[in-house]
Amino acid sequence: MRRRSNMQPFNIEIFDPSFNLIQHYNSGGIEYKFDYLSTIENTILIEFNENVEKGDYIRLVNDSYEYFGYITAIQVNESIQGFSEIRFKPFISQFDEPILFDTTLQGSQTSLEQAIADIITGYWINNSDTSQNILGLEVEIISVTSSWGFHITSDQKGLNKAIINFMSSIIRRALTKYQVGLYVIPDFQAKKIKVQIGKKYSITYYIEADLPNVIEKSIIMNETTDDINKLVIYNQADLATNIIYYKHPDGSYDTNNTNRLVPVFYGITSVAVNEGDTFASVAKDAADKQFDVDSFNNLIELTVQNDDELVNPDRIAIGHAVNVISNGTSYNSILTGFERGIKTKLIFGSIRLDLTQILKKGGF
Repeated sequence: MRRRSNMQPFNIEIFDPSFNLIQHYNSGGIEYKFDYLSTIENTILIEFNENVEKGDYIRLVNDSYEYFGYITAIQVNESIQGFSEIRFKPFISQFDEPILFDTTLQGSQTSLEQAIADIITGYWINNSDTSQNILGLEVEIISVTSSWGFHITSDQKGLNKAIINFMSSIIRRALTKYQVGLYVIPDFQAKKIKVQIGKKYSITYYIEADLPNVIEKSIIMNETTDDINKLVIYNQADLATNIIYYKHPDGSYDTNNTNRLVPVFYGITSVAVNEGDTFASVAKDAADKQFDVDSFNNLIELTVQNDDELVNPDRIAIGHAVNVISNGTSYNSILTGFERGIKTKLIFGSIRLDLTQILKKGGF
């Protein structure tokens, strides 16, 4: 297992969308953040080059790491003459766009991976508007996930179509609910960008979070005082008839008032029953939307040295399953983000904290 210094120099390469090299130079150690669940812009300082434009590809690589994205903004740095500040996002952010989604794909014979591949192909590979297509983009399915669904409902009854954000409604939830990720592999010599779609990692890593090599640790679980574990659903026709759903310790939910989560945090809603539907079926849809949660509904953050030999942060990639052990308790999660500079922070799980909301609630 190779071990490198904490802040290796990087080669910085900038290509136009046709894969022509525009600029190449060396940089000192950089800080880089990536969050699969929330798009993050990174910033780097480069020598000014008038040929570098918004939309160009940027690749940062050294012997240990490779980061690939596209430029979102260029600003001349006023404090250092002759340099520009480049802001860039990971390539996967190209898919942070609206799509028209066929809701019948959920639960059909079409796998989740195939559905994602077909959407990418339709919008960014074989689009009739050729200017929207990404040169060299191709997809590869690496696993099969059947019987999937995110409870996305039609915008208008009977049409089975919904306008959704591809990234937030499909791509991110595919990872946190089914461990199906998108993995981008650029090949500048072949002028291709391959997107692998599927469950890539089957090995579960075990991390002892209480050992002294873990510099900082934070573990936040899904059950808080804001979580609803009982939902009362009324029929809008009379606001008297109701069905009650209860959440159970294993994450399941149904109308059985046994082995349920307590103390009770309840919610009340009402639903309209249209012709051809039943109150029970509409109520079930409402319960699905309320209780359908991701498989790794937690937030675990562990900070270690880049060359730590116990956690070995280099070997854990986005989508990897982990079992974090702390205070005698084992927590299952997956890697969904990281921050790397002179140290590495590994970010696991599907929860992200909104600091503004925490402050409003008096969390600090």
